Amino acid sequence: MKDLLPRIVFGSLYIGLIVFATTSGPWVFAGLMALLFLLCFIEFISITELTDKIYIALAFLGSAGVFYFFSDYLFQQQTAFVPESLSFAGPILFILACYTILFSSNELYIEFGKATISVIYLAVPFSLALTIPQTEYVLGKEVITHEILFIFILIWVSDIMAYVIGSLWGKHKLAPRISGGKSWEGAIGGFVFTVFAGYLLEYFIVTETKINWWIIGLIVGIAAPIGDLVESKLKRMFNAKDSGKLIPGHGGFLDRLDSFIFVIPIVYLYLLISNIL
Repeated sequence: MKDLLPRIVFGSLYIGLIVFATTSGPWVFAGLMALLFLLCFIEFISITELTDKIYIALAFLGSAGVFYFFSDYLFQQQTAFVPESLSFAGPILFILACYTILFSSNELYIEFGKATISVIYLAVPFSLALTIPQTEYVLGKEVITHEILFIFILIWVSDIMAYVIGSLWGKHKLAPRISGGKSWEGAIGGFVFTVFAGYLLEYFIVTETKINWWIIGLIVGIAAPIGDLVESKLKRMFNAKDSGKLIPGHGGFLDRLDSFIFVIPIVYLYLLISNIL
């Protein structure tokens, strides 16, 4: 119980920061994505015990380059969803990085592997997030559209309902070797409620949109638990309980953003493919 008050206070501050930054101007949003990446990057280095300063510097510079490249889509109002030769590179490389963490983890015991995975696993998702919103003017003020906020809401629905249903009825472990606390019942419950939340978004809240939010709900319902498992596997490899202690009562930022990190490249891939079809 002594952790309840810090969890409520810092959880509320975290949610408030997300809501503010995802409904403000493009510079505020880009600043948030850069800050969240940096905090997750620091935690990743700590978890994986990446100590070579040259590799750390190269990983940071590589990440900054990826971030700068995708920032043009936000600030120059270019569309990122016109299929080109490199359009699929980001999400495909990200999926390969997650596969490496889950099934080919020996790569993460060498410094080069740690540095490379840090760029692809962290910089790519936060950079791709910059391509999803559009900029518009409301009462003469430049703001971004709310797609990222809605994605966060769907992720929160998935996490909360998976926890609630898993706590009440969870009997069958989802991946006991990776994360013993997750159940199939919780995962299925979280999936159902997330798809339903996507349906509510599409038909009652965001009625004028080109995005099929029930499909985004479907993607989040599947991808969010996988993102959680990927980060759990990463921590298990290096015997880390939490990714950090930067959010009292909640662990680290990587703990809070593992689902977001996995969801964004899959949503980007869906939006890219939907523009082709």
